[in-house]
Amino acid sequence: MLAVIAITVILLTAGISLLAGTGVQSRKTSSDLLAGLIEQARTLAITSRSCVVLAVAEPGDLPGDDERCRLGLFKIPEWPDGVSSPTALTGVQVSRWQILETGIVLLAGSVGGVMNPIDQPEVTLTYGGAKNLSAKVHFIAFNTRGRLCCPVDPTAVVQPAIAMRIAEGGYRGSPRKAVANLRGSQRTIAENRLQVGRVVARPYRIDG
Repeated sequence: MLAVIAITVILLTAGISLLAGTGVQSRKTSSDLLAGLIEQARTLAITSRSCVVLAVAEPGDLPGDDERCRLGLFKIPEWPDGVSSPTALTGVQVSRWQILETGIVLLAGSVGGVMNPIDQPEVTLTYGGAKNLSAKVHFIAFNTRGRLCCPVDPTAVVQPAIAMRIAEGGYRGSPRKAVANLRGSQRTIAENRLQVGRVVARPYRIDG
């Protein structure tokens, strides 16, 4: 009996460690994907001399999707004149939607006072030309100089950077929203954090 109990404890411990390791790897993979798309959006804005948007589509934002978050790049040929925070955009899709790892969400909430685009209202993004596709998305936008131009804080004199939170969790409720998994007695959130500067709009890790 003691031997059986000991083996069970060992297997449970190994299983928990394996699951934790899988979560860490999923967060890293998703963080790398997000950082790579941010850098790609910035470069594309410079080379194409047009505004480029990185769109975040949560479950329910696209027709027929699953419980995973999607990221897409779109060129915006005509940015709305005189509008710093548009409610609707028309774009040209640059590549297929990229899917974050299963069990990974993009959380709302500022990081050390740095604004998070997931906190901003969703906009209607129309794309696909004659197909007239559309989705409600959160987004970040880069201008022709590769600088971050949206979202903006209307109360700020100097526009700050933005931060994004990549965490283990799922999309729950109706409408579905990101809910992080809480770990241990401290009920902590396992997450990675990226920050994007306003002028030199390159992403970098801020969670150590």
